[in-house]
Amino acid sequence: MNKLNNILKKKYLLHYIALSITIITCSVIYFATLSYEVSIDGKNVGIVERKKDVYELIKKKKLDIKNEFEKDVKIDQEIVFTKSRVGKDKITSPEQFKENLNAVIDLTIQACAVNINGKDIVYVKDKKSAENVLNRVKDEHKEGIEGIKEINFVEKVDLIEKDIKISKLKNEESAYEYLLTGTDDVQKYTVKDGDNLWNISRKYNLSMDDIEKANPEIDIEKLDIDQEINITVPKSYLSVKVTNVASYDERIPYKIIYEETESLYKGDKKIKTEGKEGSRKVVAEVTRINGQIDSKNILEEEIVEEVQDKIVLKGTKKKPTYIASGAFSNPTRGSLSSSFGRRWGKNHTGIDIAAPKGTPIKASDGGTVVFSGTQNGYGKLIIIDHKNGYKTYYGHCSSLIAKRGQKVAKGDVIAKVGSTGRSTGNHLHFEVRKNNVPINPTKYVKY
Repeated sequence: MNKLNNILKKKYLLHYIALSITIITCSVIYFATLSYEVSIDGKNVGIVERKKDVYELIKKKKLDIKNEFEKDVKIDQEIVFTKSRVGKDKITSPEQFKENLNAVIDLTIQACAVNINGKDIVYVKDKKSAENVLNRVKDEHKEGIEGIKEINFVEKVDLIEKDIKISKLKNEESAYEYLLTGTDDVQKYTVKDGDNLWNISRKYNLSMDDIEKANPEIDIEKLDIDQEINITVPKSYLSVKVTNVASYDERIPYKIIYEETESLYKGDKKIKTEGKEGSRKVVAEVTRINGQIDSKNILEEEIVEEVQDKIVLKGTKKKPTYIASGAFSNPTRGSLSSSFGRRWGKNHTGIDIAAPKGTPIKASDGGTVVFSGTQNGYGKLIIIDHKNGYKTYYGHCSSLIAKRGQKVAKGDVIAKVGSTGRSTGNHLHFEVRKNNVPINPTKYVKY
């Protein structure tokens, strides 16, 4: 009897479990909604209750594009609807679904490619728009130029109609900007002393971020002198060649012609005839590329004023030894015993060179002796005028050899070392004066 009761209990339990499962399943089915998981080209977009809603969104997107570009568009992406039952809370909100759809869908439109040197560069809605963009680029280079004969692109430009993804399409303004600045010509810059990121960016009219991006492997804040860095400079896809016929006045530069003459010393020059620019009226065909003159073809010219060349006489005669060379040599052997400048409360106008009595004193450069005699303080003194604004003084001599009015060559012995005048021992007092103003002789001689 107990065995029979156990069997009945088990049957009852199984019936109960089956009934519970049925009730739960029916509840899920009752509360779940028939819906569709939507994917485009394998990318999940979301879950919707009606296919119609998806098609309405696509239709709206097509209409928006048609209104903007005045052209029909089509979709060639694969849209897949997969049936499912989910709770209301799993349905994608209309706003989120629209956002997801816009991120995935890419409609196709017939457009016109601006093809440069065999490569599609930018797409606009039709040929007329492409021509508008190209003409606008040309117009940039017409400003201020009269008598334009021809305007063309240096590059080979073709307009090709083709179907493209709508995401590649640009309006005329965007296409124009892209053609002007769409490429980057990477140039190198060598860092100089005093350079930093800021002044380099100002020099090239770039942002510091752009320079940093162009040099990812360099610590751009720590630049070394002579280091090379990349400078990224925007460059137009198109070069515009403009040819025009222009009339203008042009100066004719004169030439400098040298004539040799024995009437002047070697190294000396003298103007025989002053040069004078000429002028002419010119009619020329001028070709410019991106505003820079590339070539000129002169069609007509009329000389208005003749050019007069400058004629310069160039000396060939050997200079006599008494002509100043412009460079001073040491006037005697010895050692520096007193410097130029303040000494004993007074201004010492030369230098003192200590040497034994009777040591030869030589002319420091060629010139004419303008004084040979005794002068207060200097004792026995020689003064040479070098006829170039300079004079040299040789004081405290024991004896004088050169006479007043004598022409002397550089290195000629003119006197001998002594201690005459206001002197404390045998030495040469040597002065260099320019326009009668004493100058430190050690600028010209070395002791």
